[in-house]
Amino acid sequence: MEIKNILVPVDFSDCSKNALKVAIDLAQKCGAKIHMVNSIHIHSPHPDISGGNLINSLLTDYEDQIQASFNELESDLIELKNIPHESDRFIAYLVDAIFSETQRKDIDLIVMGTRSDHSNIEKFVGSNTTDIIRSAKVPVLVIPESAKTFGPQKIGLASDFEGLVNFKNLEILTKLSDLYNSEILIFHVAQDPTDVTVATQKKMKELHEKFLNHKASVRTIEADTVINGVKMFTSSHKLDLLSVVPKEHNFFEKLFKKSISKTIALNPSVPLLTIPQF
Repeated sequence: MEIKNILVPVDFSDCSKNALKVAIDLAQKCGAKIHMVNSIHIHSPHPDISGGNLINSLLTDYEDQIQASFNELESDLIELKNIPHESDRFIAYLVDAIFSETQRKDIDLIVMGTRSDHSNIEKFVGSNTTDIIRSAKVPVLVIPESAKTFGPQKIGLASDFEGLVNFKNLEILTKLSDLYNSEILIFHVAQDPTDVTVATQKKMKELHEKFLNHKASVRTIEADTVINGVKMFTSSHKLDLLSVVPKEHNFFEKLFKKSISKTIALNPSVPLLTIPQF
């Protein structure tokens, strides 16, 4: 897999600037171009309300402010000067803007930030992030604000082995492994790891062969719930990056939605990579 175009949503917060720094580092290693996107949604006035002039004024102010902010950002992040990059502004929902840019610019990877002061998964993966992950047809790398550097030595892949049907999309893992000389630890959470089906055993063998030329391992671990198993494995193996492959969102919802209701904590210092099953 080649990473030639990286998209970064930017709202000029410390959180998004931190994600942009990670994207710049990746772009330097891959020879990629950075595409920065800022989006704002303005509700249109009711047809019976005369609000056209107000909307036009708001749009003009937005264009001026965002351009000034992008200029300031380029001055602050000297590293950008050595990387091919461009910025775009949208009057749209962020998810729609990202979807449009991904299609038009042939984006290979989305890098976005999340604030580090959240105590549970519901806040850790906010609505924008969740919506982008659900709609994205490319990998999404979510960088916590607390993660100031990105150089994963241990990459974990939490997977439903039987549901993993498209190995080609896993090339993002081998690409990152090549870039950072990372070890890849693939695992499946089960209540009884000895009770594995023939299909699961076959998939584990296929995965082992897929990553034969990399430092990789494939295993089943025991835990009472998926989220507890993922948390335990992430902590005990000191993962630098956790990746998941949502199966029609089923795994994602197991990992996040159910845990939201239980407000189970997830270490926000570990970046998350979601790999679409397309």
